[in-house]
Amino acid sequence: MPITPQESANADLISGLSLSFSGERVVYGVGPFFRTKDTHKTQALWIADVGVAESARKITSGLFYDRTPKFHPKSGDVYFLSDRYKAGSEAQIYRISSGEFGGDPEPLTSTQNIRGVSTFEISPDGRWLAYISADEPAEKDEEDKETYVIVWRAPKKLGRLRVIDLSKRIKELNNFNIIVFAPSSPWSPDSTRILYRLTDLPDIESEAFPISEKIVSIQETGGDLQFGFIHVITHGRQLFYNSIWSELGMFYFLRAEDYAAATPALWTCKTIPGASPTRVAFGHTDDAAGLVRVNTKVAVEVACGLETRIEIVGSTSFTAFETSEDAFSSWDIKQVNGKYIFVAARSSGVTGEPENIWSGSTVPGTKGVLSTKLSSHHEWMSGKELPQCAPFYWSIEDGTALQGIATYPRGQSLKNLPTVVVPHGGPYWRDVVDLHISRSLYRYMLASHGFLVLNPNYRGSQGRGNDFAKAARGGMGGLDYADIESMVEAAIKRGYANPNKVAIAGWSNGGYLSAWACTRPNSIWKTGIIGAGATDWGGMAICCDVPAAALDFAGSAPWTPRDPKHVPHYLKGCAMADVKNVKVPVLVLHGEKDVRVPVSQAIGFMRGLVREGDEAVSAGSKLIIYPREGHIFEERAHVEDQLTRVLAHLQKYIA
Repeated sequence: MPITPQESANADLISGLSLSFSGERVVYGVGPFFRTKDTHKTQALWIADVGVAESARKITSGLFYDRTPKFHPKSGDVYFLSDRYKAGSEAQIYRISSGEFGGDPEPLTSTQNIRGVSTFEISPDGRWLAYISADEPAEKDEEDKETYVIVWRAPKKLGRLRVIDLSKRIKELNNFNIIVFAPSSPWSPDSTRILYRLTDLPDIESEAFPISEKIVSIQETGGDLQFGFIHVITHGRQLFYNSIWSELGMFYFLRAEDYAAATPALWTCKTIPGASPTRVAFGHTDDAAGLVRVNTKVAVEVACGLETRIEIVGSTSFTAFETSEDAFSSWDIKQVNGKYIFVAARSSGVTGEPENIWSGSTVPGTKGVLSTKLSSHHEWMSGKELPQCAPFYWSIEDGTALQGIATYPRGQSLKNLPTVVVPHGGPYWRDVVDLHISRSLYRYMLASHGFLVLNPNYRGSQGRGNDFAKAARGGMGGLDYADIESMVEAAIKRGYANPNKVAIAGWSNGGYLSAWACTRPNSIWKTGIIGAGATDWGGMAICCDVPAAALDFAGSAPWTPRDPKHVPHYLKGCAMADVKNVKVPVLVLHGEKDVRVPVSQAIGFMRGLVREGDEAVSAGSKLIIYPREGHIFEERAHVEDQLTRVLAHLQKYIA
């Protein structure tokens, strides 16, 4: 039985794995990726015994949005964010006792608060809990007043760092404005200081400007708390993820080497004013992709081609575990009594294994494996003939080796199949051999309906180092698109793909590449699906919520001083400027409230197609705008409709 749009839209997602400090338990969240209209998002917390097969059990109801669970280092209680006081409201912090998992959680922050908690972290000694939340409004209904207006980038709802003494009181650190709080391990190992970040405003655009990293110390004198502040370092705009304070006088973080670099490397910095950071590893032929503290060391997630490994970095370094024809999303690792214990949400499109929680262990210097399956989520897939997923390797004329994924009906001959290229978004992202129905919406649904689906990790993607990734900077529609075409050519040459039945369908940057593909003269594509794709880089720099990224990709912006003798660089990769070349019907899908790629990008493309394109082509093309949706859809009915339209469109034009 093929995978239906309804099943794809109803699939659950696993997230937020967190190991107990003893390494005996893992807690995580499971819930629908999409919600129904006029309802709130929901997710239940689950817990499993590490090393015990099929031991996973649910500890919260799933009626609320329970998320980001973390164990207390001493008691083993679970702390988490939830809207359980009023479904759909802002999140507050709750605690559920380790002695009564499944009982009623206790709120730690006021359920009467209008402002929610964005993130929290418990100190290593278990005494303190630091969290971020904005100040409560002076008047509870201030935003409903008739005089309420929006001032662009005004400093509203500034987050503040607050600290709870888990046994006594709440203290607020209110000497500064907005904080981008490092939520993984901001506490010093001795639980006396907190590492935090400052930006000008609480929006993603501010992350493109310098970010200060500071330390606040907490001292208790005669029952009173005293706070001291020092500035450590100001980062450029190349900062990634969160800082980790693993040793008393030093912390780790991920950032690109310089302005022109694209991939994160691992750096270390002393916790003293004016310290200079030192580059440690990664970023040349592979990419650092995440950090976790492991006592005085750090565990680094490293993307390397199609594979992922977890490296322990410290006085001695080694690979704790890595993928092999599989993939993992969320993970965690602890060192207990000289042994490393790890858990991961693992799946494999190669073997047809849906995502579940697995655990394993190893000793220093030895590579471990995920040996024990702790859960049995996604049981509905057991009745499906899940498609076959396989790595796809090819090279281009200059000798550059490229990688991607090919997915096709399991048990069917890989010969002369109607083919859909699905380029990933980003562009700094990658496709791997995971089996995520809800994350890879097109791949598995289309392959189960008889299509060969190709996912190219084109130049600009993650996992191949800095030079590979920065090919996307200032050159959209160049090397990235050439790589897509070369993958199709390789699949045709091997007899896998039918050259007369080839389509392209992408979302976000993949949507841009779909639009670019359909506007190439004499292209091979029989149809295209443009999902939330940029079609005009000048408009993106003006209106999107990440103008710095749009400027990087396009190479210039409308406000950039220009040479009147030359075409502005941002127009060179502009699909809208070549809309007259579209010779096949296209399906354009977009969210009404998208701020990452504003809906004007889709409307502008369709306006150009109607005015400049072939009349029959424009008549056969459609733009579908989904109300209330942003860049990533949330409502289940909209996702079902999107997938139903995509499937029908491809079946009409290339099946």
